[in-house]
Amino acid sequence: MSRFASISGIVTALAVQPADQAAYSPCALTLTVQDYYGRQNTVILEPTAYVLNQAPIRQGDVLIVFYDTAAPMPLAEPPRYRAVAAVKPAYAQNAYLDTFDQNLISSDGILQLELSNLTETRTQNGQLYEGSLDGRLLLALFGSTTRSIPARAVAESIIVFCA
Repeated sequence: MSRFASISGIVTALAVQPADQAAYSPCALTLTVQDYYGRQNTVILEPTAYVLNQAPIRQGDVLIVFYDTAAPMPLAEPPRYRAVAAVKPAYAQNAYLDTFDQNLISSDGILQLELSNLTETRTQNGQLYEGSLDGRLLLALFGSTTRSIPARAVAESIIVFCA
């Protein structure tokens, strides 16, 4: 099982985190993301969360948010997820955050990445990355996948989390 899970949907509301919160930060955003089943999800986007291309997030945006399933979470309804990474995907683009082995298979065995000479591999701060991907936390962006197990996808770009 992957340590990271995702929420995909449309941002229906966003605001600076309310001052009555115990961990108030004027730099954190509270997002409401309505998933494709109509459920409302509350996401806290702190300044430490990685946002692909530093894209500004606005109401109405389609968003994929990844959160750490092992992180503490307040008992609240609806749940409040703390984002680790957020992606505003391009049309028909998918994203996946996980650690990958030497064969580029995700830790949960669901996805296998294939690299092409067009695959761009960068670090979180945008620098080219030419090291090994084995055991690294990767944010992979890709188009369609096969229907095999694991699903195979040609990575368009990969963000390597080096910390």
